[in-house]
Amino acid sequence: MVEGPGATRNGRKVQVAVGKTVVATPAIPDSRSSDAEFNAPRSTFAPPTLPHHLAGELAGETLEEAFTVGKELFLLFNAPIDTPTDPNRATALRLHFGMNGSLIARKVKSSDVKKKPSGVPPWKQKSDPSLRLYFVDENQARYGGAFNYVIVEAWETTVKYPVSAMNSRSRLLDLSSRDACSSLFNAQDAFTSIRELGNSMIISDALLNQDIFPGVGNIIKIESLHRSKIDPRRIVSTLADAELRRIVRHTRIFSMDWLKSGRAGSKLVYNQTSCGTCKGMTVKMQKIGGSSSDGANNGNGRGHAFMSRVTFWCTVCQPANNVLRVNESSLQTPSNSASNFNNPTTTASRVKAQCPQHGMKSTKLCRVRKGNQNVLRIFYTCKNRACHFFNWADTTFPDCRCRTRNQFSGCQKLKEVEVGGSYVVHQEIEASRATTPMDAVSSNGHRKSNL
Repeated sequence: MVEGPGATRNGRKVQVAVGKTVVATPAIPDSRSSDAEFNAPRSTFAPPTLPHHLAGELAGETLEEAFTVGKELFLLFNAPIDTPTDPNRATALRLHFGMNGSLIARKVKSSDVKKKPSGVPPWKQKSDPSLRLYFVDENQARYGGAFNYVIVEAWETTVKYPVSAMNSRSRLLDLSSRDACSSLFNAQDAFTSIRELGNSMIISDALLNQDIFPGVGNIIKIESLHRSKIDPRRIVSTLADAELRRIVRHTRIFSMDWLKSGRAGSKLVYNQTSCGTCKGMTVKMQKIGGSSSDGANNGNGRGHAFMSRVTFWCTVCQPANNVLRVNESSLQTPSNSASNFNNPTTTASRVKAQCPQHGMKSTKLCRVRKGNQNVLRIFYTCKNRACHFFNWADTTFPDCRCRTRNQFSGCQKLKEVEVGGSYVVHQEIEASRATTPMDAVSSNGHRKSNL
């Protein structure tokens, strides 16, 4: 997902087109004859404006503003100067970059309009962009009878037009003080917003809510909570003021570092198997979230499974203080399930799993990727590819309640449980033990040589 820093950087790129006028697909002069006096110049056309309907609706309008609010980019246009109209006619175009969206703005001469942009991945250049607009400064002096254009193109982006310019400006004024990447950010406003609007949510949902803390995405949420040493399942109402202020501070710092460098900072727990802080294999991955602000599953798109996100956290660095637990004893059908979880030898045996030759630092946790009876099972192996160390990591897990011992992925269930008046959706994979360690493949795709 393109988070606040990426959207803000895209908004800065568009500033080069502010004050310029949109033109339909420009004609490119093509004088193929050396004798221009007897041969009229012919014209070829550049790639069309996309989406196509914008060529007619925005032609002649001037880009007045371009600003970012959280993960959204707004382009505000005004009617041509010679068009009699009321000042409230201004419209806006909204861009949301989704998972893999990107944007590029470039200055070109009219003779270079047809050239492909540089800095765009080849697989994106093979497809048409989601947005392509041509801008020109009509007041500039012509050079060689040609205009200089600014071309704005966006790929894999959701484009919405028209959008009310007044509502767009209102959203900027209302949310800029708590936008994680805004120059007008105010930590007290962000603190108050989370405390008042998200008090009944779990902290994971409160941070991802773009009306509460704009610009925060899943990576920023996970790493900020880890640096704040807060369990992502905690309810906002159980957080002390000092804890909540610590979350706001680390969220702002991580977002601004990402914005300045153009790359996300070091990921201590996100998509990791071992914690980057305590160096232990204590990172837990779970799909949590989806609680609504009023603590109810109100059916308006909030409080449902599709609102949940895969979350990583360290169980040692982020202790589960004041996390409301759910009594899941009724979910453990096999008689030995509870005893396996509470058996002290279980934890001890898992902690001691390490490579006897290279030690704990070279031991890593991997997951079976090949689709057979052991798919998704986790195991320990050595980072040294020449080492033959292998040990299943789930041998002490409880049996699956469906009693299918040879299938790990056969019991992947999505459960929605009520926690303290609010709904917390999480995904639990109930592990069952397979019989043979065949076809175990590490996460980098290499098959262990001793299997």
